[in-house]
Order: sequence, then C-alpha cells, then structure tokens
Amino acid sequence: MQQSFAYILNRRPFRDNSLLLDIFSEDYGRICCVARPAKKRGKVVKGNTEQFRYLHIQWIGKGEVQTLTEADERGRHNIPASELMLGLYINELILIFTQQHEPYPELFNAYKYTLHKIGDSEINQQILMRFELFLLQSLDYSMSVNLSPYELQGLMNSNAYFYFTKEDGLLLDEEKSSQLPHYQLTKILISAELLLALQDIQNMQESQWKELRVFLDRVFGVLASRPINSRKLLSI
Repeated sequence: MQQSFAYILNRRPFRDNSLLLDIFSEDYGRICCVARPAKKRGKVVKGNTEQFRYLHIQWIGKGEVQTLTEADERGRHNIPASELMLGLYINELILIFTQQHEPYPELFNAYKYTLHKIGDSEINQQILMRFELFLLQSLDYSMSVNLSPYELQGLMNSNAYFYFTKEDGLLLDEEKSSQLPHYQLTKILISAELLLALQDIQNMQESQWKELRVFLDRVFGVLASRPINSRKLLSI
C-alpha cells in the first residue's frame, strides 16, 4: 500500500458506478486510480473525489491504473465560481505536461500555493502566470539566460529579442526578426526588457505582464501534445 498527500485533477465515470481519477500526489507525482466511493460513509467518500480538496490518500496495485483505498480530506480551497475555470486550466496543464509516476514535489507545492491564492481578482492573472513559469522551469525551460543584468540591460537598450524553441529553450534573435512586419507569426519572441523585468517580478509593469501572457500562450501551444481546451474558455 502506498500513501501521499494529493489533489484530484480530473474524474470521470467508470464501470460499476466507479470513478476513474487522475491524481497529483506529492510523493509519487501523477497517478491514475479507480475508486468506488460511498455517498456518506466509507474510506473513500464521494465528496472527497472532487477537485481542489487537499487529501491524504492510500492506494494499492501496480501498473497504469491502481485502486484508491482511502481518501481523507485535510483541507479545501474555496475557489469562487467566477474563477473556477482558472483552476481547471491549471489542472489541465498538469495533466498534459507531467509524466505519470514521476515526482514533482516543488511543483506540487507551487500548485497548492496557487490554489490558495486564487480568488483575489486583482492578482489572479499574475498568480497564474507565476505558476506557468514555475511549470516551465519544472520542464527544464528556464526563463533566465546566461547573461548578467548588465548584459541584459545592454540588449534591452538595443531593443533585442530572444526566441523560444522546443529543443533549445531561449536563444538570442540574431536575425532581428522583431523588426519584420509579421515576426510574431514566425517566431515566439520575448524581449530582453521582459527577461530583465522577470528578475524582479514583484515590480513588473502592466505592459510587461501583457507581453508575458502572449509569450506563455504561444509557448504552451507549441509544447502541448494536444489542445488545451480550458484555455479557450478563459478571458485572459
């Protein structure tokens, strides 16, 4: 029997009144379990298979699909209905970009913190983008480059850009494609100014957050193995 703290990312009906659960656990990463929850009493209560509840779970089995034997709620994140899609988007990012049975303890903590912060409409978009940046870092796509702040400042003064590739991450745009009329259609660009601003993310300006939003959408669009359906429903 294995156990860990965890969150339910997604659930769907399974045979014999059971549920198939995609779970993000602290110690074992993403796992898939089948459960037959009881309505009121039992080691797996139906309410504890809902999303955004902080659980301590136990499960048995081997292979891709295992059996959830216990789910004990240790807390819940009361996400406002108006922000629910934001939480579902974060769940979908984890489902798409993490590997099963591979632990991501730091990402788990970042996910928990992000759910705790969702609800303040003034900072929701910033909280979301911080999580997306952390997810990229967990996937070995750092938004930092091997340059000093002084060197970045010089590139910023010359209006330089970097571009993102799936294979190599960020590279300096030597071709100056940012000066072409349709450069955003050919390359995923991020300005040296924004890279420098990300080193002091607490004090970023609104225009820089907007640039970051466009950049992140294009990056995740390239990296995703399938369309991110919940993103289409977000007004961000």
